[in-house]
Amino acid sequence: MRRREHGTRDRHSISDHRETWLFGEPDRSRRRRDAVSVALCYPSSYSLGMSNLGFQTVLGLLLAEPDVVCERAFHEHGSPAAGRSLETGTPLSEFDVVAFSVSFEDDFRNLVAVLDAGGIPLRASERSDDDPLIVMGGVCAYLNAEPVAAFMDAVLVGEGEALVAPLIEKVRDSRSLPRAERLRLLASLDGAYVPSLYDVERNADGGIVGFRADGNAPLPVRAATGPSRMAASVVLSDGAFFSDMLLLETSRGCARGCRFCAAGSVLTPRVWRPAEEVLGAMEAAASQTSRVGLVTAALLDHPEATEILEGALRLGVELNISSLRADAITAEVARLLCACGVRTVTVAPETGAEDLRRAIGKPMSDAALLSAVRTMADGGLRTLKLYFMVGLPGERDRDIEAIPELARAVRSCFVEGRTGARVSVSVSAFVPKPRTPFQWLPMADEGYIRRRMSFLRKAFVGRPRMEFSGTGAREARREGVLARGGRELSEAIRLAAVEGVPWKAALRRSGVDADAIIGRERADGEVFPWEVVDVGPPREKLLASLKAGLRLLDERT
Repeated sequence: MRRREHGTRDRHSISDHRETWLFGEPDRSRRRRDAVSVALCYPSSYSLGMSNLGFQTVLGLLLAEPDVVCERAFHEHGSPAAGRSLETGTPLSEFDVVAFSVSFEDDFRNLVAVLDAGGIPLRASERSDDDPLIVMGGVCAYLNAEPVAAFMDAVLVGEGEALVAPLIEKVRDSRSLPRAERLRLLASLDGAYVPSLYDVERNADGGIVGFRADGNAPLPVRAATGPSRMAASVVLSDGAFFSDMLLLETSRGCARGCRFCAAGSVLTPRVWRPAEEVLGAMEAAASQTSRVGLVTAALLDHPEATEILEGALRLGVELNISSLRADAITAEVARLLCACGVRTVTVAPETGAEDLRRAIGKPMSDAALLSAVRTMADGGLRTLKLYFMVGLPGERDRDIEAIPELARAVRSCFVEGRTGARVSVSVSAFVPKPRTPFQWLPMADEGYIRRRMSFLRKAFVGRPRMEFSGTGAREARREGVLARGGRELSEAIRLAAVEGVPWKAALRRSGVDADAIIGRERADGEVFPWEVVDVGPPREKLLASLKAGLRLLDERT
């Protein structure tokens, strides 16, 4: 296993960090004259990109293709390497394909900034036959890519295993064709959405009434499916946010049905990775790292969760885990987590009120939460993080007041009498995400979010061994607009990314009304911009879940 010191050979490198390739450092020389060159770009920092399992998975898939030369690119603010690849400093404009992996809507602006720095015409309509093909995948491709549709030649929706090889074949075989014909060929791929082949149809008031596809382009576009393998890191880095940590997927999707969460809607069907496979990956990397992060929506929902934890303990692995379901934590689980070196456990009550929890699809009682907290404390865990939201549908003053009350009760169970134990409380604003039952509901306005955050911040002042952090109201509303908007946002994104125009000013200059996007309740039959792509449950099922949640809100006393 060879280690590589980036930044020592190449003045364009943006990382000075040590990397360990788990399956041998790739040979990026052009193995054939017609090899396809791909720049895989994460539109945020190297640190975050190298800790993103989706990015790592696609990197592994591309490197496994025999006739592909793949290099990475990132977005580092103010870096002289902007618009160039990490490995060789090649301008992005010289690659055959620039592929973006986008996990967060706020990175839409960075995506456009990367194109600009790379010398690539921003809008797909402005590109010539000599320009790279610009494609996008990742979580945002599933949820709603319409805000950046104007900048994309293709949006790839579905399993990477079902998309990468067919994409490379189409790119290689169509090199001699005019760009327009190449795009039509891409549109024939399962899961490939080519925005230039679709028109958005609107009524006199500007509302979307449907979509029109050009020629044989499919409508709606459906996700590419097929057998999937366990996602895992292919390279470790001491510069990653999760430094030198092997990331392993233990399951994909979620069956819990929370009405605010898209994971259970778009990542279907639910897939479990056998404990034997998970532990085999840990063992294979044991000579390179003892740090392993288990990536899953709910680890303890895994039917072999205990076997995975016991196996990790036998291997001497130090685990990092994502959020846990409080009602699934047992004394044995807590003991195993502590023995595996887990430092922080995250639990998400979402709100302080039990009846509001039931309405949003997360029926966890305070008693169950506090019982789990006591179990974690008895097991020896030292840090507990609680996640809450403000601006939820039907939220009342007493729901907000219940957050610090519940947090104080948690603190009493977890901290008192234990040196070094602490509780961290993190609060974000609810965003009605696409493809969820709550997609028909409005988002709270900026003033409301700010008032709620101000109350909570004051409520936690002076609480020993209890930390508080909250999302800014302005940032939350920007996320909401980017998550729910359509093609009308492209100019605002360009202004913010390229000209540095503040977001609200960019919206005004481009004639976009943010309240029209996130400030109003939608009619049952209203067409959403993201419905040009068909992913997840049918809208009838989402609507039924919405109605059930609203009934529970109406029944609250």
